[in-house]
Amino acid sequence: MEENDSLSSNAEEKPTDMATLRMSPSEMQGLLAAGASGRRSSGSRWSPPSVEELQKALPQYEITAFIARGGMGAVYKGVQRALKRTVAIKILPPEIEDGDAQYAARFKHEAQAMARLSHPNIVAVHDAGEVLGKTGSGGEGEIGRGGSLLYFVMEFIEGTDVAQLIASEGQIEPQRAIQIITAVCEALAFAHEEGIIHRDIKPSNIMIDHKGRVKVADFGLAKAVNVGSTLLTGTHMAMGTPDFMAPESLMPGIQVDQRADLYAVGVMLYQMLTGKIPRGRFQLPSTMVPQVDKGFDAIVDKA
Repeated sequence: MEENDSLSSNAEEKPTDMATLRMSPSEMQGLLAAGASGRRSSGSRWSPPSVEELQKALPQYEITAFIARGGMGAVYKGVQRALKRTVAIKILPPEIEDGDAQYAARFKHEAQAMARLSHPNIVAVHDAGEVLGKTGSGGEGEIGRGGSLLYFVMEFIEGTDVAQLIASEGQIEPQRAIQIITAVCEALAFAHEEGIIHRDIKPSNIMIDHKGRVKVADFGLAKAVNVGSTLLTGTHMAMGTPDFMAPESLMPGIQVDQRADLYAVGVMLYQMLTGKIPRGRFQLPSTMVPQVDKGFDAIVDKA
């Protein structure tokens, strides 16, 4: 199963445009695979715990299914016993810590920040924590390095995501694309006002539930695992997905801001409309798909 790295069941960089410096989510509405050679190896590939192993570690939840795994962790479906609430449980791979003394504190801080993001277009975070102790004898059956497990408990989305929509439909009808992007921008505007940057906006992080409601997943998670991670290059660049990363995200020592999220939204909009990722000297959407209005060209170009 291709990882959603989220909560559901089911190249060349573009030069930074000075106009982007003045861009906001409301205006929008109208490392890394690239750094793989700089990764520090942590040895063998991490194997997520089985449903049974995770159940032993988190007895307050009924773990009902394994959903997917990816670079940012593994996701399980569960039920919060006390409230009988269906949830998604994301555990983080142990190699992310990689000796970073501040990792646990940063994780706690980001989890608290994520929990404060109460918005209809943002996946809610219900709980987060660390479990100590082993569920197995080591190796594939061991949860975390030294038996340590960091986890988030989030709202479970019964539905799909934009990546799956693009995969099944090829292109998304413009009016539907507008609805999705509008919801994403409303979520980003709210988060940015709270001082939180997503850092990893991409189609698989945009959830759509069975009622058609759009929700952005994994706010703040990239920052929570930023410094000292084995998933980063040796220069500690920001995490993200290469095709959706703003150029400044790849520059050592540069602190990304909300513009990085908006750049990713522009790339995602282009992919939704055309079915393709804009790389190098790309064609504008209206020249590729006749039913796409030229107004989209300006939005994509400005992002």
